[in-house]
Amino acid sequence: MRYCKWLLSTVVVIVISAQGVGAFAAQGTPLSGKKIPQFVDPLPVLDLAGGTMETKIADPGEITLNMLEFKANMMPSTFVPPTGTYTGTWVFGYRLGPTTAPTTTVDTYVGPVIVATRHVPTQIRYVNNLTANHIFWRDWTDVSLHSAFHQAVGQPMPTVGDTNHYMGPVLAVPHLHGGEDPAIVDGGPEAWFASNVPGPMPITIYHGPAYYTKAGAASNEAIYRYPNTQEAAPLWFHDHLLGGTRLNATFAGLAGAYALTDPDLVLPTGLDPVGLGGRLLIPLVIQDRMFDTNGQLYFPNIGINPEHPYWVPEFVGDTIVVNGKVWPYLNVDRQRYRFYVINGSNSRPYEMFLQDLTSGVKGPRMWVISTDGGYLDSPVVIDPNATGQQKKAGVQKSLTMMPGERYGIIIDFADPVWLTAITAAYGGTVPNPLNLILRNTAATVDGNPKASTERRIMQFRVSAYAPTDTSYNPASGNPIRTGTNSPNFDNQKIVRLVSTTTGTLAAGVTADKTRELTLVEIAGPGGPLEVLVNNTKWSGLRSDGTTSIPGSTLVNGNYLTELPLEGETEVWEIVNTTMDSHPIHLHGLQFQLMNRQPYDTKGFMTAYTSAFPGSATIIDPMTGLPYAPGVFIPGDGPPLSYGPSNASGHKYGGNPNIDPVLVGVVAPPLAYEAGWKDTVIMHPGEVSRIAVRIAPQDKAINATDLYWAYVPNALDGVYVWHCHITDHEDNEMMRPDMFMPNPDALRSYFQGSDY
Repeated sequence: MRYCKWLLSTVVVIVISAQGVGAFAAQGTPLSGKKIPQFVDPLPVLDLAGGTMETKIADPGEITLNMLEFKANMMPSTFVPPTGTYTGTWVFGYRLGPTTAPTTTVDTYVGPVIVATRHVPTQIRYVNNLTANHIFWRDWTDVSLHSAFHQAVGQPMPTVGDTNHYMGPVLAVPHLHGGEDPAIVDGGPEAWFASNVPGPMPITIYHGPAYYTKAGAASNEAIYRYPNTQEAAPLWFHDHLLGGTRLNATFAGLAGAYALTDPDLVLPTGLDPVGLGGRLLIPLVIQDRMFDTNGQLYFPNIGINPEHPYWVPEFVGDTIVVNGKVWPYLNVDRQRYRFYVINGSNSRPYEMFLQDLTSGVKGPRMWVISTDGGYLDSPVVIDPNATGQQKKAGVQKSLTMMPGERYGIIIDFADPVWLTAITAAYGGTVPNPLNLILRNTAATVDGNPKASTERRIMQFRVSAYAPTDTSYNPASGNPIRTGTNSPNFDNQKIVRLVSTTTGTLAAGVTADKTRELTLVEIAGPGGPLEVLVNNTKWSGLRSDGTTSIPGSTLVNGNYLTELPLEGETEVWEIVNTTMDSHPIHLHGLQFQLMNRQPYDTKGFMTAYTSAFPGSATIIDPMTGLPYAPGVFIPGDGPPLSYGPSNASGHKYGGNPNIDPVLVGVVAPPLAYEAGWKDTVIMHPGEVSRIAVRIAPQDKAINATDLYWAYVPNALDGVYVWHCHITDHEDNEMMRPDMFMPNPDALRSYFQGSDY
C-alpha cells in the first residue's frame, strides 16, 4: 500500500489514574532492530519435546484458557536496557491453568498448542482476565474506527477524528481460524466480552451484539464447543476483536495453534498421522515486532489521516520474532524435521528459503505437505536452486505466505542434493555446526527487507550427526493421501472442486452462483483512509448512513449481501483494484483457489466508475456538491444492484462484468496452494477466483448429503469474510455473511445442548 512513512517520535508520557485501578504510561522511544542481538537464544518448542510451549491434548472434558497480561522473555538474554535490568516484555497471551497471571517471566507467550481429534468435539472455556497495567495497549487503541470500543460505551457509531483512547476493561473474543463450526461459536468480531478487571473508565455494555456462550459461563467468559468434523488440518486460534484484532492478536500476542488430527487417517509409513513427532514436529509462528529501548513492545500509532489519529494502514516491524522469541536459533541434526508454519504478522508477507550466508549456498529444499485445510495429495517441492526449466514446470524457489496462512512443511537437513553442494563449497570440510538462515525476501510497504534484519527469520544450527531416519521422505515421490478409502473416507484424496492443471472447475462441478466482488482502497489526504470489500462498510449502509445496499438483507442490525445456500457451490471472482496484495479469508469453511488472471485495470476502472449513478444526498468532499453520475462514491456499495444483470454479466455482486477487460492467461494455483484453503493471496491487477462449497470438505461431488452436522446460522449467527492484514480488517475491510441452511438437512449437533 502506498503512503508516507509515519513519523516515529518520542511520545509524551501520560499518566492516568482512576478508581484506584492504578496507572499506565505511554510507550517510550523506539529501538532500532539493528541494535538487537540475533541468534542468541533457542527457539521455544513444544513442552512434549522438553520445551516451553504449552501443549494440551484435548479430550471430551473442558479446557480452560485464560487470557492474561504477563511478561515473556522476547528479547535476547544478552539484551541490556539503558537503565536497570531486562526482566521480560509485557504481552497478552492464552494460558492453561491458573486464572491469575504468572508471577515470573515465561519463556514464550505463543500458545498453547491444542491437539484435537477429528469427530471428537472440543469444549473450551475462554476466560477474559486481561489487564493493561503494563503493556501499552491503551496507547494503541483508535476509537475513531468502527470498533467494539465505542460499542462498549453505548455509542452506535464512532466519532471521526476522535483523539481519545479507550479506557474501559480490555475486550476480547477468540476465533478458531479455519474451523468449520456454527457461526455463533466462530468467534466473530462482534461476539466480544469484557474482562472482569475494570479499566480507568467504566463501560455500560459488557458483551458485544453477537456474544454467545454455552450455558454455565461467567460474565467474562465464553464457552465454545467445536464439532471437529472437518479433515485433519493445521488450524490456529486468535483474538478477533472488532477494531482491535491488530492490537490483541497479531501484536500483543493472543494467538495459539489448534492441530486437528485424525487417527483413522491412513498416511505413508513414517508420516505420523497424529502430527506429534516429538522433537521432530516444531511449530513456527512467524511475526514481526518493534520494541522500545526498555525492551517493551512499541506499536507506531501516529496516523496518516486526521480522520483516524492513531491507525496506521500497514504495520511492519523491523524485528522478526519466531515462537515469541526475537531471532532464535534451533539445533538440528542431519535428518528430516516437520514444521507447522503460521504467518501471524499484522501485514508482513514472507518469501522463505534456507541459505548458508558464509558460502552463499541455498538449501536444503522444503517440501509442502499440507495447506490451511489439510494434507495435500502429494508433497510439493520448494527449491531455491530451481532451474529455468523447473520454474517453467511450476517449481517455486521460495514459500510465500501472507498473514493468516498456514503450511505444513518437511525439511531434510540430510538432503543429498544440498549436501553435495554445501560439501563442495567448503572443500569437503563442512563446519560443525553449519549455521543456516531462514531467509525472507518479500517486500512490504517499506520496500525490500533489510539484509541485516528483516531478511533474516531464524537460524538453524545443523550438526554433523546423521541418525538413521525412518520418517516419511517426501523426495521419494510417494503420495501422502493414498486414495484408498476407509469406511469413513478418512484417507481419500482431496475432493477436487477445481482442476489444478487448467484452473477451471473440476469435472462434474457446476457453479450455482458466480459472484464478482471488488477490493477497493479509499484515499485520504495523507494516504489510505480505509480499504473495503466490494466498496461496502461492515454495516452494509450506504454513504448517507441511512439507506442500505440495494439487494441486501437485514440480519441483527447489519445489512448482508453474501448469503450462500447450504449444499451449493459458488465461484467468487474477487477483483483487486488496489496497489496491494491482500490475503482474503473466509470464516466457517475451507475453499479451493481456482485461478488468477490479469485484467486491464484502466478499462475496468473506467467501466466501474462510470456505472455509479450519482447521488443527490451524498456530498463529494472534493467539490462540495452532490455526486454526479459516473463518479466513484467511496463506501457507497457496488455501483449496480447486487443481483445479476446484463451489465454484471449475470453475476452477483453489483459490479460491471470483468470479462471484457480480462487480459493474459489464466494461472492455476501454485502447486503448494492446490489444496483446501481458508486464506488466499490476491494480487493487484488480477481477478482471483475461488470455488466455495457450503458443505464439508470430504463429501463427494454430487453427493446427496452435502450438509453439516449443525445449522450454520443458528440464532441468526453470521460469519465474516475479510482481508487478514489485520490493520485492514480493523478498519472496515471486512463484511458479515451468512450461510443459509437447507431445511431438509439432517442434524446431529444442536444449539442449546451440544454447543
